[in-house]
Amino acid sequence: MNRTVGPGLRAVTPQKAGNKNPEYRFNQQVRDQLKGFEDWLKETGNGESTIRQKSNYAGYFLQWLEAERLQPEDARYNDLLDFVDCCKSEGNSKKHINSKLRSIRSFYQYLKTQNPGIINPATNLHLKGTHKKAISGVIDFTELETLYQSYPSETTRTKRNKIILGLLIYQGITTEELKQLEPTHLKLKEGKIYIPGNRRRNSHILELKPFQILDLHEYITEIRPKILNEITAPKPSRKPDKINKTQIENQLFISINGSENIKNSLLHLFKAVRKTNPGIQNPKQIRAGVITYWLKTMNLRQVQYMSGHKYVSSTERYQAGNLENLQIRLEKCHPLSCGQPIKKPAV
Repeated sequence: MNRTVGPGLRAVTPQKAGNKNPEYRFNQQVRDQLKGFEDWLKETGNGESTIRQKSNYAGYFLQWLEAERLQPEDARYNDLLDFVDCCKSEGNSKKHINSKLRSIRSFYQYLKTQNPGIINPATNLHLKGTHKKAISGVIDFTELETLYQSYPSETTRTKRNKIILGLLIYQGITTEELKQLEPTHLKLKEGKIYIPGNRRRNSHILELKPFQILDLHEYITEIRPKILNEITAPKPSRKPDKINKTQIENQLFISINGSENIKNSLLHLFKAVRKTNPGIQNPKQIRAGVITYWLKTMNLRQVQYMSGHKYVSSTERYQAGNLENLQIRLEKCHPLSCGQPIKKPAV
């Protein structure tokens, strides 16, 4: 039997409908429960936005439990079904509810560190019927190679940027992986590069192109030391505590201004990319083009490994987004074509 929604749940409803970053307000008891959860999320390597979202959703659930006069350790699978019904009544989409359920699972994983015997009622609970969007706007790989070949490499900055562009195009790495790369991840004698994993992607080792090996060797021995020397040299306009020397020395790619974040470097890179090819707006488009190209010549599992995907379904998305196959299907299934290519009317 479904329970009615108690008055306590009203306090966690977003203040403004349609707000992308709703503020969740909880009573002191819930905030105390969330404090340890937030610390645990940080210790397990979650980013600030993930911690904020999981904490909000876990708090939403905890306040719902209070309204139902339930303790977290007493909640069971059927109670979670009632919670799902409550979320549906609030107008939450399946995707939104699944995000809340993932946060609840994480919260119970945290509780298990305090009480190993506690039951996680959200285990294996997932609403079906949510579909990821097919990949669109895929750039042909020949365009990507042309882009790489035409990209200038005259200054320290552009030489570094061309090496980054090469890793995006020939290894299909993500910007997140790019930021995690360290000098020790390069295996230049073997002609390979190690891509570290994280909680969303698997680690993997990829082959480097011969020209990449030469460029990376120059970068490691000449360009990178030059950048390090320039940004760590004393300057009247720079405060000493602005440069985190220890951290940037552990990064493969370094911002010219000495920041640990290479976000500005990528902005400069893609500003130049758009001048050469306005159709390429961001790194995700490049990765989509690379994975789609790989799928034409390699099997699915091989591409899954090279992409670092934890699940083969992630790789299949790029298979479904293959524009050539889509065009063939359209020609076969078009109601006016009867299985034949569509003919243009005579003028």
